[in-house]
Amino acid sequence: MKYKFIVDENIFYCAIRGVDEYDNRDTSSARFLAYLLKNCHKICLDEKCNKRFEKTIQIKLGKISKTEPVLPGIDLMIQEIVHTSEKIMRDFSNSGEFPDDEKIPRKDLYLARCANYFSAKVVTLDREFRDAINANPFLKERGVEALESKNAIKFVSET
Repeated sequence: MKYKFIVDENIFYCAIRGVDEYDNRDTSSARFLAYLLKNCHKICLDEKCNKRFEKTIQIKLGKISKTEPVLPGIDLMIQEIVHTSEKIMRDFSNSGEFPDDEKIPRKDLYLARCANYFSAKVVTLDREFRDAINANPFLKERGVEALESKNAIKFVSET
């Protein structure tokens, strides 16, 4: 089975540096992205996610790879994901509201709305955001769930 994912930018930041959300050495975010690339799963982007993806992730990742130690090859792997059209599913619709979306942290609401639109799994290291997604009955009914990268690996490792 092929899965659709909404990938929070913290996954990319931690993957390129080889750390977890607490800056402890951890390669689970990098392994998640490697399996995603290898096994034909997709990252989904709506209009707002695409803008953030293009502006924030690509620019910041480029700066990180020049100023901080990075896992060898991860920056190139991320660029391959970003520039491989088969990996990214873009729909420039504006994802709308859903019931109880006010319970989602405001800074992450655009990701939750995108996940609802695509009925996708959210991969994030932000515990508060994961808990809010997983506690929303409407999203659960739509097949949306939020996972840490280490738990998402079991899905992307499927071929």
